[in-house]
Amino acid sequence: MNILHISRQFYPCIGGTEKYIYEISKRLLKKSINCRVLTLNYNIFNKKQKFAEYENFEGIEIFRIYGVGYYKKPIPLRLPLNLFKWADIVHIHDLRFLYETSLLLKQFFRYKIILSTHGFLLHTQNLKLIKSLVIPMYYKPTIENFIDAVICISKQDFKYFNKWDIKNLFLIENGIDFEKFNKIKRKPEQGNFLYFGRIDVNKGLDLLFRTLADIKDLNWQLNIVGSGFKKTVNDLKRLAYELDILKKIFWHGFLTESELFKLLSRSHICFFSSRYEGFGFSLIEAMATGNICLANNIPAFRYIIDNKKDGFLMNFSKSDVISKKIRFFLCQPMEKNDDVSKFAKEKAKNYEWENKIREIEKVYQRVWK
Repeated sequence: MNILHISRQFYPCIGGTEKYIYEISKRLLKKSINCRVLTLNYNIFNKKQKFAEYENFEGIEIFRIYGVGYYKKPIPLRLPLNLFKWADIVHIHDLRFLYETSLLLKQFFRYKIILSTHGFLLHTQNLKLIKSLVIPMYYKPTIENFIDAVICISKQDFKYFNKWDIKNLFLIENGIDFEKFNKIKRKPEQGNFLYFGRIDVNKGLDLLFRTLADIKDLNWQLNIVGSGFKKTVNDLKRLAYELDILKKIFWHGFLTESELFKLLSRSHICFFSSRYEGFGFSLIEAMATGNICLANNIPAFRYIIDNKKDGFLMNFSKSDVISKKIRFFLCQPMEKNDDVSKFAKEKAKNYEWENKIREIEKVYQRVWK
């Protein structure tokens, strides 16, 4: 079986969707299912960063093409028709890239199409009015009529799509490489905070900064791992300066896995202040290490965290309330949260990729017949 994954970004630009493609592809290859990825040849957050048109990464063949226009929905300048002809299944991971092209070419090459939701178009509140019109008038009918199966990567997405008339709708939540994160030896340092993930407006780092500004009299530091638009990063740095916490924040940018693991081993608390998420990859990875996680009280995180048992759900728009909680954490022995750490690991184990990949393979087999 030949699977063509389609996404705006892939390795070396790794976020939640890209990690999903990588994790399922490397496991499918072991089952003799061929995987190729069709993506852009540049970083959508920094167009000056270009990548080779072809690369073989751990057995995953990556084909990159030129694109122009707005990063949200870039227009490809070349269509590698041979890839669509090669595919038995086209697995779409981003409605904003080659979606219409995949639907059109299906009429000629007879492949099947699977869509993974990844938060769909709902992962941010941007353009809310336009989305309220485009989704029911365009995306809903095209998905119902041309997509052979939809994989919802979260309970949140499944609840949304379950109201539609979709013949093959599956709930297969995202997974993590649990053993890899579980093996990290924890040596937490009091007041050593961590955020890792994409830097974007919906990630709520501004909310986190305002919260931490209320406890700037205490001894703490925040490590930020991830990249995003230069303007977004600069706006956050400006805010940190205005709040007089800039010297307490360390911006690491993109780190290798081993470098991230070192920070995870030393972190006292991991923060997830997102205004909206399709899932919660980084949250579950942090839980797998036994980190104490403070997450915004949004639907995606409520489906994951059992509040006060394996993590903490808090309203990050109420900085005064959260800052009091963090102050409490900083003033008590870290051992007090050993049970939370233990239950966090137990929860994260439920998301082991080996369990998920069998379900995904069954979906492939079902639509391929």
